[in-house]
Amino acid sequence: MSWKDILVIVSDAQADEPAIALGEALAKQSNAHLAAAFLTPLPDEPLAYEPTVVAGVWAELLGRARADAEAERKRVEERLKRAGQPCELRTAEALSRDLGRVAAVHARYADVAVMTRPPEGIGAEVREEIIEGVLFHSGRPALIAPAGWTGAMIGKRVVIAWDASREATRALSEADDILEFSEAVTVITIDAKPKMFGHGDQPGANIAAHLKRRGVPAAVKNVDSGGRSASAAILEEARTLNADLVVMGGYAHSRLRELVFGGATRELLRSATVPILMAH
Repeated sequence: MSWKDILVIVSDAQADEPAIALGEALAKQSNAHLAAAFLTPLPDEPLAYEPTVVAGVWAELLGRARADAEAERKRVEERLKRAGQPCELRTAEALSRDLGRVAAVHARYADVAVMTRPPEGIGAEVREEIIEGVLFHSGRPALIAPAGWTGAMIGKRVVIAWDASREATRALSEADDILEFSEAVTVITIDAKPKMFGHGDQPGANIAAHLKRRGVPAAVKNVDSGGRSASAAILEEARTLNADLVVMGGYAHSRLRELVFGGATRELLRSATVPILMAH
């Protein structure tokens, strides 16, 4: 495995334990350098008619945010030390709307960025913004850890969610180094139909043949969604196959369209039960 620079993006020691654990496992598995980027979301400037009022209130809000972040940073630092594995800790702060681009800058100097799956409720939008920032602006893949992940390694049993898109092709390329050591790889299509400018005559067959030429003995499974969403069908198949990693493209549509209509990427992010490797 040629991944030699692993970055974990965190903001909360407890909430980001899955990403930290996955980053540590991946660094050990690939004998790689491990770094953690601790990101602090700063409050937006309050709205008021009087500039002096704004300055005073914002200064107080910034002070609280930075004090809380410093306390949390120390907890993250203590957690990283407990693992007994060398880890470089970096820090950065930005307004919430800019955290995605800040995360992307840090991700550019690593082979992969590891993050925790967005939770339901408070904090989900900021975490999704960070993941989207990495996917759209870093040029690097994102590896998403599900809640409660405690495995020792990934990549032994891999599911490739294949829709014959550019994004899926990019994600598969980023997974090359993991697939090289996989014991079982399954290419899954959902409701795929033969199409000249897509799957070809036999959905999944061409990409499986490509993988086999690279020494990866991939099987193909064409799945009928049966009324399920694409993300639900993918996750159910991953559970059935006892997969420890799902590889898929991220955000095939524009971000605005995803926000309005949902989309498989967003749904999968919020319901993933196994690590997901995504690229755009």
